[in-house]
Amino acid sequence: MSYCVNCGVELHKTCEVCPLCNTRVVNPNSAVDLASPKPFPSVKGVAGPVRRSDVTILMTVILATTAVVCGLLNLFFFTTSMWSLYVIGGCIVLWVFFLPLFFSRTVHPYISLLLDGLSIAMYFGIISYMHPGNGWYFSIAVPIILVTTALIVIFAFCIRHLHTSILSTAAVIIGEIGVLAVCIELLIRNFEGEGLSLSWSAVVMTCCIIMDVALITIIRRSRLREEVRRRMHI
Repeated sequence: MSYCVNCGVELHKTCEVCPLCNTRVVNPNSAVDLASPKPFPSVKGVAGPVRRSDVTILMTVILATTAVVCGLLNLFFFTTSMWSLYVIGGCIVLWVFFLPLFFSRTVHPYISLLLDGLSIAMYFGIISYMHPGNGWYFSIAVPIILVTTALIVIFAFCIRHLHTSILSTAAVIIGEIGVLAVCIELLIRNFEGEGLSLSWSAVVMTCCIIMDVALITIIRRSRLREEVRRRMHI
């Protein structure tokens, strides 16, 4: 009986190399038996790729089952509140978010992003229905979702059509963060009746402008750009 000189595992008499660490078998007192059948299959099995349609059916069934079961539990057993609406809305949002995976050839990326925004607005609508408040849904939630969706669509357009580098992509993201911060503060102040003025978002926008100016300067100056790429390994 032979043992691997590297990992010590017991080897079959037909092994020429260790099946665990692939070390060549060295046993001068016992030659390798090449006539006996090997204990391991010689043909390697290869699992075929999973079809996209099968993944679509599986995820749809899981999400639909979750929504239906929670709805029935809420309807017949746990009836104190309409808690199942949160679960059902979450399942719808997840399914919409999975659309690019399900139908990558038929759903345009921009349409998918717009549907994502609509699904989030729908989910906040469910929250607004459960907790009406004082009109926060149409005054704050919907405008913020619209602005965020528009900024994401603009970012996707830059990535797809303008062939942006890492530095220019960072500049776009930083600029959009500043715009979003200003929009959020203006919407909140308008909702609270404080007038259209800026405080904390002005600081955020100032920082974003400074970083964007620095990034644009680096992008425009070839020597600076190459030095940053060298130091950041990009």
